[in-house]
Amino acid sequence: MFEARFQTYWADADPAGIVYYPHFFRFIEQAEEELFRAAGKERHSLIEEHHVWMPRVEAFSKFSKPIRHGAAIRVQLSPQIQREKTIRYDFEVVDDISSERLAAGYVTVVCVDAERFKSTPIPDAIRKIIENA
Repeated sequence: MFEARFQTYWADADPAGIVYYPHFFRFIEQAEEELFRAAGKERHSLIEEHHVWMPRVEAFSKFSKPIRHGAAIRVQLSPQIQREKTIRYDFEVVDDISSERLAAGYVTVVCVDAERFKSTPIPDAIRKIIENA
């Protein structure tokens, strides 16, 4: 499991001061990027180098409690290679202080060839980062 800490801001919130639900998925994306950084690589550089894209093909979240603007959160990311072309990122979003679960779900990613936009095996450099998380 990989964990990243984030601060929420007023810009993340709706008029009631609650973090707007699509921003949860932005936090998941940021955690994925931090996972690659922690491994000493930049995600974007790897996908460019290997001429692939990593589109999201499925996303699910169950929201348990609201996040108020200004709160610190942690995203716990558990990536798994599902098949030779697919990664699933299971996640939990928890309050940084209490560790109370705020949301949980998953995002499924498929590796595609950047030129043809057809599915292709995950490059070894990316696969190793996911497998070692």
